[in-house]
Amino acid sequence: MDDTTMVQQMTGCSREEAERALFNHGTVVDAIDALTPSNPVTSGSKYIPKKPVVDTGMDEEQAKLCERGRWLQDKVNAVFSVAHSKVRTQPEPQQEAASEQTTSISVVEAPPLEQSS
Repeated sequence: MDDTTMVQQMTGCSREEAERALFNHGTVVDAIDALTPSNPVTSGSKYIPKKPVVDTGMDEEQAKLCERGRWLQDKVNAVFSVAHSKVRTQPEPQQEAASEQTTSISVVEAPPLEQSS
């Protein structure tokens, strides 16, 4: 199967269109890509509803203020999270001092249990 026939079968175009696409684009893949529509229209596309708009009861100014407040809170949360993770990973000075000290523990043996009959 030659390249022109392959482009023709993959795209459903005429032989002349396939030859022209191969001449202009050079490779079979590029020719098929050029002849294939980028966003094919299907019969069910018109039935897909648009994204609903949520009525929050706020006017445009309030919505902008809320958006700015959310942006600022996200920045504060990011800074706090990084700072908190750094504080948690640093060892506490008391733990270091306790690990350096050595303690001696004396072991006392318990008396044997007597069995009574």
